[in-house]
Amino acid sequence: MNEGERKGQSTRGTMVLSLDLELSWGRFDKIPVEVLSAESLAERQQIKRFLALLDQYEVPATWAIVGHLMLESCVRDGTGHAHAETMPHARYSWYPREWYSCDPCTNISLAPGWYGPDIVEWIRSARVHHEIGSHSFAHIMFGDPECSASTAEADIKAAVEVAACKGITLNSFVFPRNRVGHLEALRRLGISAYRGEDAPAIGKGYGLLLRPVNFLRQVLAIPMEPVQPEEVLPGLWNIPGNHFFLPRKGIRKILPRRGQALRAKRCIDKAVRTGQLYHMWFHPFDLLTDSDAMFLGLETVFDHARRLREKGLLDILTMEDYARRLAREKYGVPSESRQSM
Repeated sequence: MNEGERKGQSTRGTMVLSLDLELSWGRFDKIPVEVLSAESLAERQQIKRFLALLDQYEVPATWAIVGHLMLESCVRDGTGHAHAETMPHARYSWYPREWYSCDPCTNISLAPGWYGPDIVEWIRSARVHHEIGSHSFAHIMFGDPECSASTAEADIKAAVEVAACKGITLNSFVFPRNRVGHLEALRRLGISAYRGEDAPAIGKGYGLLLRPVNFLRQVLAIPMEPVQPEEVLPGLWNIPGNHFFLPRKGIRKILPRRGQALRAKRCIDKAVRTGQLYHMWFHPFDLLTDSDAMFLGLETVFDHARRLREKGLLDILTMEDYARRLAREKYGVPSESRQSM
C-alpha cells in the first residue's frame, strides 16, 4: 500500500483497454471454419457498435489485430504454399495440420472471416484516436515450446510489414492466447510494449479446490489488484492485463448482470487510490453473447472512468502511450529511442 492509500487520499491512476481482434484466425483449431465465417459478420456489427461507444465516452483502446486481417486478399504460390514469406511455418504436435491449411487464400468478399481491412479502416476513422497494435500475423502460439525463434520472428516481421503497407507502425503486441514467448524478436522488430499474462487467480495450481473461491470473488465483485509494468528488455515494457471482461456465456450466465461492471469500477477506484494500473481486455467476439448486457456493463464502466478522468484522477491511455510515458519517466526519452541505446 502506498502513502496516498494509507492516508485515504486520491492519487492518479491509469486505465488501459486492449482488444484481441482475430475473427476466424483466433479459433480455427477449435471451431469449424463455417461457424467462424458466419460469426465474423455478426462480430463486425458489434465492432461498429463498440467503436461508437468508445467515441461517446472518449475512451482510446489498443486494437491488437491479427496481421493477416489487414490484407485485402492473398493467393497460394506455385507449390501450393500460403504466405511463404512467413516460413518456417508454425507446427505443433497438438495441431496435426499445416498452420495455413485453413487460409482460403482468396479475398474479403469471399471469406470475411479471414480478412478485415474494412475493420481496420473503421478503427482508423473513429473520432477517438485508437492504437492499432499486433496480435501476430497468423495467431501462432509464441509461448509453445514447439515454436522456434525463427518461426516467431518470421511471423512478427510479416505483421510489421503488412501494417507498414497501410502506413501503420506497430508498437504494441498481444500474444495469442496470452502465451508469452520470444521477447527478443519483439524488441528486434521495434515493438515497445506487450500485454503480459494476467496476475494468477487465487488458487491457480491447486486444482479444483479453490475454484469456488474465485467464482465467489466474481459474484461479490471483489476487485483484482492493480498491476505494475516492467521493462523486461531495454525499451520493451510488459504492461500486464489484470481484468478479462468476461463474456456472458456458459456458467458465467448465472453471475449478476451488473457484477462485471461493478468489479471493473472497483478495480479503477483501486488503481486511482494506489496510483497504479488497471488493464481491461477482451475479444470483440465476446460481445456476441448477451450483447445488450455486455454493452450496458461496458457503458457503466466507461462513464465511471470518464468522470474520474474529468476530475483529474485517471488517465486512459493506449498501451503505446503508456509505454512512452513509462520510458519518459525512467529515462527522459521515448521507448523507441531507448531501444537503440
